[in-house]
Amino acid sequence: MRTDRLVLRFVADEDIAPLTAYRNDPQVAALQDWDLPYSEEKARALVAKHEGLTDLVAGRGHQIAIVRDGQLVGDAYVGIDEHGGVADIGFSLIPAAQGQGIAHEATTALIDHVIERHGVHRITAELSTQNLASARLLERLGLTFESLTRQSFWWRGVWDDNLYYSMTADERRAWRDRPTGPPADVRLVPITDDNRWAYSRLRVHRSQERFVASVQDSYADAFFHGDRHGLPLIPELRGIEADGEPVGFVMYSEATPYLWRFLIDRRHQGRGTGRRALSQWIDGMRTNGHTEIETSWVEGKGSPAPFYRALGFEPTGEFDEGETLALLRLGPTPR
Repeated sequence: MRTDRLVLRFVADEDIAPLTAYRNDPQVAALQDWDLPYSEEKARALVAKHEGLTDLVAGRGHQIAIVRDGQLVGDAYVGIDEHGGVADIGFSLIPAAQGQGIAHEATTALIDHVIERHGVHRITAELSTQNLASARLLERLGLTFESLTRQSFWWRGVWDDNLYYSMTADERRAWRDRPTGPPADVRLVPITDDNRWAYSRLRVHRSQERFVASVQDSYADAFFHGDRHGLPLIPELRGIEADGEPVGFVMYSEATPYLWRFLIDRRHQGRGTGRRALSQWIDGMRTNGHTEIETSWVEGKGSPAPFYRALGFEPTGEFDEGETLALLRLGPTPR
Protein backbone atom coordinates (compact mmCIF):
# COMPACT_ATOMS: atom_id res chain seq x y z
CA MET A 1 0.00 0.00 0.00
CA ARG A 2 1.25 3.48 -0.84
CA THR A 3 0.35 6.92 0.44
CA ASP A 4 1.70 10.30 -0.67
CA ARG A 5 4.98 9.80 1.21
CA LEU A 6 4.97 6.23 2.49
CA VAL A 7 5.07 2.57 1.61
CA LEU A 8 3.10 0.34 4.00
CA ARG A 9 3.89 -3.39 3.89
CA PHE A 10 4.26 -6.33 6.23
CA VAL A 11 7.50 -6.41 8.21
CA ALA A 12 10.24 -8.35 6.39
CA ASP A 13 13.78 -9.65 6.91
CA GLU A 14 15.40 -6.30 6.06
CA ASP A 15 13.50 -4.74 8.97
CA ILE A 16 14.95 -6.98 11.69
CA ALA A 17 17.99 -4.85 12.56
CA PRO A 18 16.31 -1.40 12.54
CA LEU A 19 13.19 -2.80 14.26
CA THR A 20 15.33 -4.26 17.05
CA ALA A 21 17.24 -0.99 17.39
CA TYR A 22 14.32 1.39 17.71
CA ARG A 23 12.28 -0.92 19.91
CA ASN A 24 15.12 -0.66 22.43
CA ASP A 25 15.32 3.13 22.08
CA PRO A 26 14.00 4.61 25.38
CA GLN A 27 12.20 7.42 23.50
CA VAL A 28 10.27 4.91 21.40
CA ALA A 29 9.73 2.18 23.98
CA ALA A 30 8.75 4.41 26.91
CA LEU A 31 4.97 3.88 26.67
CA GLN A 32 4.75 0.89 24.31
CA ASP A 33 3.60 -2.55 25.45
CA TRP A 34 6.54 -4.76 24.40
CA ASP A 35 8.90 -6.14 27.05
CA LEU A 36 12.47 -4.87 27.32
CA PRO A 37 15.08 -5.57 26.25
CA TYR A 38 13.67 -6.33 22.81
CA SER A 39 15.91 -9.00 21.29
CA GLU A 40 16.74 -9.67 17.67
CA GLU A 41 15.18 -13.12 18.13
CA LYS A 42 11.85 -11.46 18.95
CA ALA A 43 12.11 -9.35 15.83
CA ARG A 44 12.90 -12.42 13.71
CA ALA A 45 9.91 -14.28 15.17
CA LEU A 46 7.66 -11.29 14.48
CA VAL A 47 8.80 -11.14 10.86
CA ALA A 48 8.37 -14.90 10.42
CA LYS A 49 4.68 -14.65 11.37
CA HIS A 50 4.09 -12.52 8.28
CA GLU A 51 5.75 -14.71 5.68
CA GLY A 52 3.41 -15.41 2.76
CA LEU A 53 0.80 -12.81 3.76
CA THR A 54 -0.52 -10.59 0.99
CA ASP A 55 -3.34 -8.85 2.90
CA LEU A 56 -4.80 -8.51 6.37
CA VAL A 57 -6.57 -11.57 7.77
CA ALA A 58 -9.36 -11.83 10.35
CA GLY A 59 -8.48 -13.50 13.62
CA ARG A 60 -4.88 -12.30 13.97
CA GLY A 61 -2.61 -9.33 14.47
CA HIS A 62 -0.38 -7.76 11.82
CA GLN A 63 2.73 -5.60 12.06
CA ILE A 64 2.95 -3.12 9.20
CA ALA A 65 6.29 -1.56 8.29
CA ILE A 66 6.17 2.20 7.70
CA VAL A 67 8.77 3.02 5.04
CA ARG A 68 9.73 6.49 3.84
CA ASP A 69 12.31 7.03 1.11
CA GLY A 70 13.40 3.42 1.45
CA GLN A 71 14.00 3.66 5.22
CA LEU A 72 12.02 1.91 7.96
CA VAL A 73 10.79 4.76 10.16
CA GLY A 74 8.31 2.85 12.31
CA ASP A 75 5.57 0.29 12.33
CA ALA A 76 1.83 0.08 12.86
CA TYR A 77 -0.25 -2.69 14.39
CA VAL A 78 -3.59 -3.83 13.00
CA GLY A 79 -5.40 -6.67 14.74
CA ILE A 80 -8.72 -7.87 13.35
CA ASP A 81 -11.03 -10.01 15.48
CA GLU A 82 -12.05 -13.50 14.36
CA HIS A 83 -15.41 -12.28 13.03
CA GLY A 84 -13.81 -9.55 10.92
CA GLY A 85 -15.78 -6.69 12.43
CA VAL A 86 -13.45 -4.99 14.93
CA ALA A 87 -9.89 -3.77 14.33
CA ASP A 88 -7.43 -2.68 17.01
CA ILE A 89 -4.69 -0.23 15.97
CA GLY A 90 -1.34 0.94 17.31
CA PHE A 91 1.77 2.72 16.02
CA SER A 92 5.37 3.63 16.84
CA LEU A 93 7.94 5.82 15.07
CA ILE A 94 11.64 6.47 15.36
CA PRO A 95 12.35 9.86 17.02
CA ALA A 96 13.65 11.41 13.77
CA ALA A 97 10.32 10.70 12.05
CA GLN A 98 8.06 12.06 14.79
CA GLY A 99 6.20 15.36 14.51
CA GLN A 100 5.91 15.20 10.71
CA GLY A 101 2.44 13.69 10.31
CA ILE A 102 3.84 10.30 9.33
CA ALA A 103 1.91 8.28 11.92
CA HIS A 104 -1.27 10.14 10.97
CA GLU A 105 -0.74 9.46 7.27
CA ALA A 106 0.02 5.77 7.78
CA THR A 107 -2.76 5.09 10.25
CA THR A 108 -5.33 6.98 8.18
CA ALA A 109 -4.58 4.74 5.21
CA LEU A 110 -4.77 1.56 7.29
CA ILE A 111 -8.04 2.54 8.98
CA ASP A 112 -9.70 3.36 5.67
CA HIS A 113 -8.34 0.12 4.21
CA VAL A 114 -9.82 -2.13 6.89
CA ILE A 115 -13.16 -0.29 6.76
CA GLU A 116 -13.63 -0.05 3.01
CA ARG A 117 -11.88 -3.26 1.88
CA HIS A 118 -12.44 -5.63 4.80
CA GLY A 119 -15.79 -4.39 6.08
CA VAL A 120 -14.59 -3.62 9.61
CA HIS A 121 -17.30 -1.66 11.43
CA ARG A 122 -15.41 -0.60 14.57
CA ILE A 123 -11.89 0.71 15.26
CA THR A 124 -10.36 0.60 18.75
CA ALA A 125 -7.10 1.64 20.41
CA GLU A 126 -5.70 1.26 23.93
CA LEU A 127 -3.00 3.38 25.53
CA SER A 128 -1.53 4.58 28.80
CA THR A 129 -2.94 7.69 30.42
CA GLN A 130 0.59 9.13 30.18
CA ASN A 131 0.68 8.82 26.39
CA LEU A 132 -0.65 12.26 25.48
CA ALA A 133 0.97 12.33 22.03
CA SER A 134 -0.80 9.13 20.94
CA ALA A 135 -4.10 10.28 22.44
CA ARG A 136 -3.94 13.48 20.42
CA LEU A 137 -3.12 11.52 17.25
CA LEU A 138 -6.09 9.20 17.80
CA GLU A 139 -8.30 12.26 18.22
CA ARG A 140 -7.03 13.76 14.96
CA LEU A 141 -7.94 10.46 13.29
CA GLY A 142 -11.52 10.84 14.55
CA LEU A 143 -11.48 8.38 17.45
CA THR A 144 -13.15 9.45 20.67
CA PHE A 145 -12.49 8.59 24.30
CA GLU A 146 -14.64 5.67 25.42
CA SER A 147 -13.39 4.58 28.87
CA LEU A 148 -10.70 4.73 31.51
CA THR A 149 -10.05 1.59 33.53
CA ARG A 150 -7.90 1.97 36.64
CA GLN A 151 -4.93 -0.36 37.19
CA SER A 152 -6.23 -2.79 34.59
CA PHE A 153 -3.27 -3.25 32.20
CA TRP A 154 -0.28 -5.38 33.23
CA TRP A 155 2.77 -3.55 31.87
CA ARG A 156 6.41 -4.32 32.66
CA GLY A 157 5.72 -5.58 36.14
CA VAL A 158 3.09 -3.06 37.27
CA TRP A 159 -0.64 -2.46 36.79
CA ASP A 160 -1.17 0.63 34.66
CA ASP A 161 -4.31 2.69 33.99
CA ASN A 162 -5.70 2.08 30.51
CA LEU A 163 -7.41 4.51 28.13
CA TYR A 164 -9.77 3.17 25.49
CA TYR A 165 -10.56 5.09 22.28
CA SER A 166 -12.87 3.99 19.49
CA MET A 167 -14.97 4.94 16.47
CA THR A 168 -17.41 3.19 14.18
CA ALA A 169 -17.03 2.98 10.42
CA ASP A 170 -19.84 5.51 10.00
CA GLU A 171 -18.13 7.87 12.45
CA ARG A 172 -14.91 7.53 10.48
CA ARG A 173 -16.67 8.41 7.23
CA ALA A 174 -18.37 11.40 8.87
CA TRP A 175 -15.02 12.57 10.27
CA ARG A 176 -13.31 12.14 6.89
CA ASP A 177 -16.09 14.08 5.12
CA ARG A 178 -16.44 16.91 7.64
CA PRO A 179 -15.65 20.46 6.47
CA THR A 180 -11.95 21.24 6.97
CA GLY A 181 -11.45 24.44 5.00
CA PRO A 182 -12.13 28.02 6.12
CA PRO A 183 -15.87 28.75 6.38
CA ALA A 184 -17.31 31.43 4.15
CA ASP A 185 -19.21 33.07 7.01
CA VAL A 186 -18.41 33.26 10.74
CA ARG A 187 -20.63 35.12 13.16
CA LEU A 188 -21.35 35.47 16.86
CA VAL A 189 -24.99 34.81 17.78
CA PRO A 190 -26.83 35.15 21.09
CA ILE A 191 -27.50 31.95 23.05
CA THR A 192 -31.29 31.67 23.27
CA ASP A 193 -33.84 29.15 24.45
CA ASP A 194 -34.13 27.97 20.85
CA ASN A 195 -30.44 27.19 20.29
CA ARG A 196 -29.03 26.50 23.78
CA TRP A 197 -29.24 22.71 23.41
CA ALA A 198 -27.51 22.73 20.03
CA TYR A 199 -24.59 24.62 21.54
CA SER A 200 -24.53 22.47 24.68
CA ARG A 201 -23.72 19.45 22.50
CA LEU A 202 -20.42 20.93 21.28
CA ARG A 203 -17.38 18.98 22.50
CA VAL A 204 -13.62 19.43 22.51
CA HIS A 205 -11.24 16.49 22.36
CA ARG A 206 -10.77 14.50 25.54
CA SER A 207 -7.11 15.59 25.75
CA GLN A 208 -8.30 19.24 25.77
CA GLU A 209 -10.82 18.90 28.58
CA ARG A 210 -8.30 19.85 31.27
CA PHE A 211 -7.90 23.22 29.54
CA VAL A 212 -11.49 23.99 28.49
CA ALA A 213 -14.72 23.84 30.46
CA SER A 214 -17.71 22.33 28.68
CA VAL A 215 -20.57 24.48 27.44
CA GLN A 216 -22.88 22.89 29.99
CA ASP A 217 -20.46 23.73 32.82
CA SER A 218 -20.32 27.29 31.51
CA TYR A 219 -24.12 27.48 31.57
CA ALA A 220 -24.02 26.48 35.24
CA ASP A 221 -21.21 28.93 36.08
CA ALA A 222 -23.21 31.72 34.47
CA PHE A 223 -25.75 31.38 37.30
CA PHE A 224 -23.08 31.56 40.05
CA HIS A 225 -20.80 34.16 38.54
CA GLY A 226 -19.39 36.06 41.54
CA ASP A 227 -17.27 39.14 40.86
CA ARG A 228 -13.88 40.15 39.48
CA HIS A 229 -11.76 43.10 40.61
CA GLY A 230 -14.69 44.21 42.77
CA LEU A 231 -17.13 44.32 39.86
CA PRO A 232 -19.99 41.85 39.24
CA LEU A 233 -18.90 39.25 36.68
CA ILE A 234 -22.07 39.48 34.60
CA PRO A 235 -21.91 36.76 31.92
CA GLU A 236 -22.70 37.26 28.25
CA LEU A 237 -23.10 34.07 26.21
CA ARG A 238 -22.54 33.82 22.47
CA GLY A 239 -22.54 30.97 20.03
CA ILE A 240 -20.06 30.79 17.18
CA GLU A 241 -21.77 29.95 13.91
CA ALA A 242 -19.90 28.92 10.75
CA ASP A 243 -21.88 28.78 7.52
CA GLY A 244 -25.05 28.49 9.59
CA GLU A 245 -23.82 25.62 11.80
CA PRO A 246 -23.06 25.83 15.56
CA VAL A 247 -19.30 25.27 15.92
CA GLY A 248 -18.15 27.12 19.04
CA PHE A 249 -18.98 29.04 22.20
CA VAL A 250 -17.85 32.23 23.96
CA MET A 251 -18.74 33.47 27.44
CA TYR A 252 -17.46 36.82 28.66
CA SER A 253 -18.17 39.71 30.97
CA GLU A 254 -17.98 43.21 29.55
CA ALA A 255 -17.68 44.88 32.96
CA THR A 256 -13.92 44.26 33.10
CA PRO A 257 -13.94 43.04 30.23
CA TYR A 258 -12.98 39.41 30.78
CA LEU A 259 -12.89 36.58 28.23
CA TRP A 260 -14.21 33.85 30.48
CA ARG A 261 -14.79 30.79 28.27
CA PHE A 262 -14.03 29.89 24.67
CA LEU A 263 -14.12 26.65 22.71
CA ILE A 264 -14.39 25.27 19.20
CA ASP A 265 -16.02 21.88 18.66
CA ARG A 266 -13.60 19.02 17.90
CA ARG A 267 -15.04 18.57 14.39
CA HIS A 268 -14.34 22.18 13.43
CA GLN A 269 -10.91 22.84 14.89
CA GLY A 270 -8.13 23.84 12.53
CA ARG A 271 -10.36 25.83 10.15
CA GLY A 272 -9.43 29.30 11.44
CA THR A 273 -12.94 29.76 12.83
CA GLY A 274 -11.89 30.48 16.41
CA ARG A 275 -9.46 33.21 15.46
CA ARG A 276 -12.04 34.88 13.22
CA ALA A 277 -14.73 34.72 15.90
CA LEU A 278 -12.51 36.12 18.65
CA SER A 279 -11.21 38.83 16.34
CA GLN A 280 -14.82 39.91 15.78
CA TRP A 281 -15.43 39.91 19.53
CA ILE A 282 -12.24 41.87 20.24
CA ASP A 283 -13.23 44.46 17.63
CA GLY A 284 -16.58 44.75 19.39
CA MET A 285 -14.89 45.41 22.74
CA ARG A 286 -12.69 48.04 21.10
CA THR A 287 -15.72 49.69 19.49
CA ASN A 288 -17.42 49.80 22.89
CA GLY A 289 -14.54 51.87 24.25
CA HIS A 290 -12.54 49.25 26.13
CA THR A 291 -8.77 49.58 26.20
CA GLU A 292 -7.81 46.12 27.44
CA ILE A 293 -9.16 42.58 27.79
CA GLU A 294 -8.22 40.01 30.40
CA THR A 295 -8.28 36.23 30.11
CA SER A 296 -6.59 33.22 31.70
CA TRP A 297 -5.42 29.76 30.69
CA VAL A 298 -4.09 26.52 32.11
CA GLU A 299 -0.46 25.81 31.21
CA GLY A 300 0.75 22.45 29.88
CA LYS A 301 1.26 20.51 26.67
CA GLY A 302 -1.74 21.20 24.47
CA SER A 303 -2.58 24.43 26.31
CA PRO A 304 -4.35 27.20 24.37
CA ALA A 305 -1.56 29.61 25.39
CA PRO A 306 -0.01 29.81 21.86
CA PHE A 307 -3.43 30.61 20.38
CA TYR A 308 -4.05 33.48 22.80
CA ARG A 309 -0.51 34.79 22.44
CA ALA A 310 -0.97 34.90 18.66
CA LEU A 311 -3.99 37.14 19.24
CA GLY A 312 -1.83 39.51 21.31
CA PHE A 313 -2.52 38.40 24.87
CA GLU A 314 0.53 38.65 27.14
CA PRO A 315 0.89 37.04 30.59
CA THR A 316 0.83 39.53 33.45
CA GLY A 317 2.97 37.41 35.75
CA GLU A 318 -0.01 36.80 38.03
CA PHE A 319 -2.02 33.61 38.54
CA ASP A 320 -5.63 32.95 39.52
CA GLU A 321 -6.39 29.50 40.96
CA GLY A 322 -3.41 28.09 39.10
CA GLU A 323 -4.27 29.71 35.76
CA THR A 324 -1.98 32.16 33.98
CA LEU A 325 -3.53 35.63 33.77
CA ALA A 326 -3.02 37.50 30.51
CA LEU A 327 -3.90 40.91 29.12
CA LEU A 328 -4.61 42.18 25.62
CA ARG A 329 -4.13 45.91 25.22
CA LEU A 330 -6.41 47.39 22.58
CA GLY A 331 -5.16 50.07 20.24
CA PRO A 332 -7.35 52.09 17.89
CA THR A 333 -9.53 50.27 15.38
CA PRO A 334 -7.41 49.20 12.39
CA ARG A 335 -8.30 50.98 9.13
